[in-house]
Amino acid sequence: MGRKKPKIEISEHISRINFKGEENYFFKFVNKTDSELFDVRVEATFFKPVGDLNGTNLQGTDITLKDSFFMYIPKPNPLDQHNLHCIKLRTTENLEEKWTDDSSKIRLTIIGRHALSGFNQVFYKEFNSKRCITSKEFISGDSLEVK
Repeated sequence: MGRKKPKIEISEHISRINFKGEENYFFKFVNKTDSELFDVRVEATFFKPVGDLNGTNLQGTDITLKDSFFMYIPKPNPLDQHNLHCIKLRTTENLEEKWTDDSSKIRLTIIGRHALSGFNQVFYKEFNSKRCITSKEFISGDSLEVK
């Protein structure tokens, strides 16, 4: 049954691209499962440290994504010319403007359900520095790299 869990890979880059006349920030993930995924939910959160009496805590602020729920993501298929198992998400929030210091970070969290077993899995990627934001575009297909 261990093979019947979702497997998602998330890019370590955030791509800043002008899209439809406005600045957008794109995240990318790829379904690497040998099956379809259902009920895929995505959440992006900006974390900033705040002080308290015993040290620091993180204060989270949601980043509004244009698409954050996918009912169905197909499994990888070599005959799929459109790479439908690869997903790019975007936000129009100015992430670089919000990222005021080096102690802040962004966490992208993805929860998906395996189509055959029904098992859920949580995946996340933390972007710990503004250096992850690039003006390069994501390469099409399985690649999580930018060019």
